[in-house]
Amino acid sequence: MVQSGVGSCILPKMLLDNLHNSDIKVLDLRHPTPSQDFCLIYRNDRYVGYAMRTFIKTLRAYI
Repeated sequence: MVQSGVGSCILPKMLLDNLHNSDIKVLDLRHPTPSQDFCLIYRNDRYVGYAMRTFIKTLRAYI
């Protein structure tokens, strides 16, 4: 869904270590440290709407 531009995803970091796609943005989520490393990914070449920006901001503030 992220690749096609209709979604975002939170996945374990180990699944994204070999992702080589310049259209997808990967954000590390670090504090507080989760039990596993995971990332939020979204299309880097698409408009990020208000809801998504708010979700990212809220998630980053929480984590």
